Amino acid sequence: MTRARLDQLRDALERAGWRVEGESGADGLFDVEGERIAWRLSRDDGARERLEFFLFAPLGGPTQRLADLARVDARHSGRSLYFDKIGSAQWRRELPAFVQALSDSGRKPL
Repeated sequence: MTRARLDQLRDALERAGWRVEGESGADGLFDVEGERIAWRLSRDDGARERLEFFLFAPLGGPTQRLADLARVDARHSGRSLYFDKIGSAQWRRELPAFVQALSDSGRKPL
């Protein structure tokens, strides 16, 4: 289930100190527009990030289905995370690495 993976990502980001909102606000985390979902991230230290999720239909046509979610790109840090099966070793390894990379890139120098 892709929604479960989105929930895992949101939970991991929140544990790392990020506030997560959809493009249209806190209730818009799963709103698909033009085969994309956008999240805005912010932290108390002033760090900001924008995540863009991309959906791809099996034959390349238009889609609004969360099941067609393929990857997320972090706009400011340039990091990407590909959506693999929720129980896969790759997902369990890459999800925390992605969140850590966002946290590291969002740190402000002293």
